[in-house]
Amino acid sequence: MAHRPHLISWNLTRRCNLRCAHCYLEAGAGGPSELSPQEARGLVDQMAALGTEMLILTGGEPLLYPGLFDVAQCATERGLAVVLGTNGTLLDGAAVRRLGECGVKGVGISLDSCAPAVHDAFRGVEGAWEGAVRAMALCREEGLPCLVQATATPENYHEIPSLVDFAHRQGAAGFTLYFLVCTGRGEALTDITPQQYEEALALLTHAQQRCPDLLVRARCAPHIHRVAQERDSALVGSAGCPAGTGYCRITPEGGVTPCPYLPLALGNIRERPLKAIWEESPLLSRLRAGELGGRCGRCEYRVACGGCRGRAYGLTGDPLGEDPWCLHEPGGNEAPRAEIGVEWEEAALRRLEGIPAFIRGRVRQAVEGHARAQGHSRITPEVMAQVRQAMGSGPFPWRRRR
Repeated sequence: MAHRPHLISWNLTRRCNLRCAHCYLEAGAGGPSELSPQEARGLVDQMAALGTEMLILTGGEPLLYPGLFDVAQCATERGLAVVLGTNGTLLDGAAVRRLGECGVKGVGISLDSCAPAVHDAFRGVEGAWEGAVRAMALCREEGLPCLVQATATPENYHEIPSLVDFAHRQGAAGFTLYFLVCTGRGEALTDITPQQYEEALALLTHAQQRCPDLLVRARCAPHIHRVAQERDSALVGSAGCPAGTGYCRITPEGGVTPCPYLPLALGNIRERPLKAIWEESPLLSRLRAGELGGRCGRCEYRVACGGCRGRAYGLTGDPLGEDPWCLHEPGGNEAPRAEIGVEWEEAALRRLEGIPAFIRGRVRQAVEGHARAQGHSRITPEVMAQVRQAMGSGPFPWRRRR
């Protein structure tokens, strides 16, 4: 199989104790049709058989799903790297320790402002900020890597550098900025402007340089490849829209979509095996063929970037249309560096295998992107050492932080 779902995001439940303004799932109360823990274990087996490497367990609030720890344990035993996405307010010391015992590799905690009142207003519940920050401290104390996750909005756009610095001070292993795709409850929200979008991506490249021991990433922002390449940034390897090519989403009821922000139903695992849905979907076949329209279709970055398919669908109604939020005008003749092949020596691959699975793909992309920028066509252990020295320890979290 040419394509496999290396990464799957699973909304375990619609239950949530917050009322976030941007929630694509419109979470709140749960439903009787959510997958049972027994169904969930069977689905994990299907994921493992398809070659899935990383599983994101999220919600709603996943800590409200009765079978969370069972699913995490099962996925770990099947060889998947498990990461939890949570608002943090329900995490206590016992839950953090239990997650570690189940093999969870990291916890992503949402924080959208350095100001408690701003975060609480966005998340819809007073005290949400305090709960999130408390959860970060608990993860740090228990040695469980924590990732701070923020959503870019007109209200917090100016805070991006401060949020990165805050995450760094909290001892987080990484900071991820999600760019809003207006779906679900967030359909009525106002996104940042295309110009602010570009500026935010530039801010992230600067943040990675300023905090080299922090893994800085952008999500729903494949344009970061172009912006980072222009600045010779380590973030050059964190781009591309994987929807339907190496990534999919599972809904609480077992539905499959290319991504959470591209809510086009591909099938349901209660009716068809995940393998059949993944391999036989006409939409996924078109996404994999790169049948993009507009500027995305003729762009020199169409392979390395491809535009956000969720945003294209949300703003144009066409999942294969151009991403209207990109300001780049195609026309460059230089082949993007991400399309220039590199080879890995066996010894370098063995070293790569020593990196925790949940971040291994990101490290590989970062090494290849930086190596291309330096003119290396073959990656050896020596090249890896040079890249690590040049980029700091940020993209190489090889030792567990406590």
